[in-house]
Amino acid sequence: MRIMPSKRITEKIMQLLEIKPYSSLVNSVITHSIKENSVIPGDVESLRAEAAKVNRDLQAQGGSGYTDDELMLLFMVESMIAPYLAEHPDVLNTYMASISKECRVFDAEEFMNNPYFKNIDFHEKHQGDYELLYHEFMPYEVDIYSPPMRLPQIHIDIPRVSCFTQTLKYPAIGQTSTKSTWMSVSPNEVYTMADAISNARGKVLTLGCGMGYFAYMASLKDEVESVTIVEIEQDVIDLFENHILPQFQHKEKITIIKADAIEYMRDLSDGEFDYCFADIWIGIEDLAPYFSIKEIGRKLRKTKIDYWIEESFAIYLSQFVWIEILKTFSKAIHAEIPDANNVPVEANEERVYDYVHRLLKKIEITTPDQIDYYLTPKNIIDLINKAKITF
Repeated sequence: MRIMPSKRITEKIMQLLEIKPYSSLVNSVITHSIKENSVIPGDVESLRAEAAKVNRDLQAQGGSGYTDDELMLLFMVESMIAPYLAEHPDVLNTYMASISKECRVFDAEEFMNNPYFKNIDFHEKHQGDYELLYHEFMPYEVDIYSPPMRLPQIHIDIPRVSCFTQTLKYPAIGQTSTKSTWMSVSPNEVYTMADAISNARGKVLTLGCGMGYFAYMASLKDEVESVTIVEIEQDVIDLFENHILPQFQHKEKITIIKADAIEYMRDLSDGEFDYCFADIWIGIEDLAPYFSIKEIGRKLRKTKIDYWIEESFAIYLSQFVWIEILKTFSKAIHAEIPDANNVPVEANEERVYDYVHRLLKKIEITTPDQIDYYLTPKNIIDLINKAKITF
């Protein structure tokens, strides 16, 4: 990468240096709080009374536009991040204003009418060391329902938080010996698979079985002729075949193949399937299988491929694009920028940084707009799609 150290580019980088650290802080605090500790109000009625009072005050001033339930959710979120932004009330207000536009209060009954939730029973079913069961979201328990919203120009990520007003039971698989959750179909999975289900048509291939949510929802569609599942784990296959698949309305559409998904894709003929949904990774730091499938998928012109949480991968990669921009700019001005040389790259992230470095090797930035372009997740995905390098 090369950067022209013009006045406008310098101003742009200085602006982002001031803003971006808060984005990392806010997202880390919210994500960690939800992951490590269930964020549930201690006294729902007191919180409701406070929300109702604030709402009345706002309405008297000609404002609001929020329901009491939405304000309750926002109070919970503010309680998580406010201690970290106590000395920066303007930053706190900015983030809360943006979070309020993306927050959602869901109706548990609406989720329970989802065909999978409604028709697939997980009560008292066992398979060896595993059991099918239900987990619960408590009323007003804070969760993240979708990848964050990236704000253009300033490139900060706004968490998309949600809650339910009533208890929601959602299906899961537990491992008895370790007393842990093996996998689940939470509202987050429902939302992050919605586009893939909508895109499924014809002969469908899905990489990874999970609990069969995508396969079930796709099989309900008239325009889906068949669904072939590629899964390597025999325990997953046994659970699915013995307890979940028998409950499918269109089980005749389903074929299960025990194979390594990456090896299977390498041998796949272009056009053998009309659509493929890849979902063999755990989360955003599980990049290696994503890139393996992505690199094979470039050769398939007749099969549309969607990748679970690809937008989240791009958001994750954008932080390494930012590091590369800072390092390159620092060299261009022949001066050290503390954030450029002190941004931590963990040992397990060195491979990711090296990939981004190679991905941007021939890029030349001469205007501030180009900084915006290369920090935009959609454009990072486009770069990956066109790249000839491998992870």
